[in-house]
Amino acid sequence: MKITLLPELFEPPVQHALVIALLHYPLTDRHRVELDTSAPRVAAWLAAQAPGLREEIEIALEESTRAEPLEPSHTEAHIVRTGPSDFESRPLRIHLDHARQFLDGPFVIVLEDASSDRAFLQRMMTAQERQFLQRRLDSGAVRVDHGGGLGPMARRMRAAAATSERHTMWTLFDSDAMQSDAPSAPSEELRRACAGILAEPRIPHHQLRRRYAESYLTHAALHGWAAGVPNRARRDERLQRFRAFAGMRDDQRYHYNMKGGFDADAERTDATAGALYDDIADDDRRALAGGFGRDICELFEGEAVTEHDLRRDASAWAELRPVIHDLLARIR
Repeated sequence: MKITLLPELFEPPVQHALVIALLHYPLTDRHRVELDTSAPRVAAWLAAQAPGLREEIEIALEESTRAEPLEPSHTEAHIVRTGPSDFESRPLRIHLDHARQFLDGPFVIVLEDASSDRAFLQRMMTAQERQFLQRRLDSGAVRVDHGGGLGPMARRMRAAAATSERHTMWTLFDSDAMQSDAPSAPSEELRRACAGILAEPRIPHHQLRRRYAESYLTHAALHGWAAGVPNRARRDERLQRFRAFAGMRDDQRYHYNMKGGFDADAERTDATAGALYDDIADDDRRALAGGFGRDICELFEGEAVTEHDLRRDASAWAELRPVIHDLLARIR
C-alpha cells in the first residue's frame, strides 16, 4: 500500500514515535511512504532528528520513490490528524490514531483450500512473482486463509464487505460450472457477496472461468502422472484415461469433473452438463467415468506444472495473468 503522510501530522504536538513507525514501513518492505519533505513543518521536524534516524528516513523515502513508478501499489491512503477515518474515500483517509492498527495487519488471501489452491495460485506466477509473494508470506505481511468452501466464504465476504477489511482481502474460487458460462449457484452467491451492488467490487476477487483449479492442469503434467507409475496395468489404465481426456474438446475438458469424473456428476441434482458430452465415445466415457482422483490437484505442488507448459495453454495464461497482476499490486 502507498501511504502519504500529510504535513498536518507534523504540526505540534507531533506524535513522534507513531510517525517514525510509519516512516519505517519501506525499510521492512511493508508499505511505501510518500512525504513532502519541502513542507516547512516537515523540513523542520526532519532537521531536528538525530543524523542516524534522519538517514534511515531518507533511505525509506528514496526506496518508495524508486519502487512505486516501476510497480505501482493498487491502494493509496492518506494519513491524517483531523477528521474521522474514511475507508470509502479515494485515496483512503486514515486517522493517525487508527493507522497502525490498519496498516500492521496482514493482507489476507482467502482460498477454498489453503494448500492446493495456494499451490495453484503460485504456479500461475512467474518464478520472480512467487519469490515476492513468499517474502511477503514469510514476513507476515500476507496470510493465506482456508475458506472451507463456497458457502462459508460467501458469509465471510459479506461480513468483510462492510468493514475496512475489504481493502486488505482478496479471494479466488471455483466456478463449479458443469458447462460454459454456467457457474453453480453457490459460486454465484460468493461472487455476488464479493461484488456488492456498486460498480467496483467490494471484495477484489476472481471466479475461475473453468470449473476447478485442477481444470488448469497441463497435458504434460497429466501425462507424467499417468505414465509415471511402475505398475504396468495401472499405468495402462491411467494412460487410457489421459488419452480420452486429451481427446475431448476444450470446453469439455474445462468443465469435466477432474476428481470424480462422470460418475460423480451423475449424482448432481442442482446442475447439469446438458448436451456437452453427448458426442463422447463409449470407450472414452468409460475411461473417464471415475476421474483422476481426489489428489490430482497436488500436481500443482511439485514441478510437474511448468511456466513453459502453462504459456502454451493460451486461454489459461490469458485469464490468470491479469488476476495475478491485480493481486500483486494489492500486496505491494
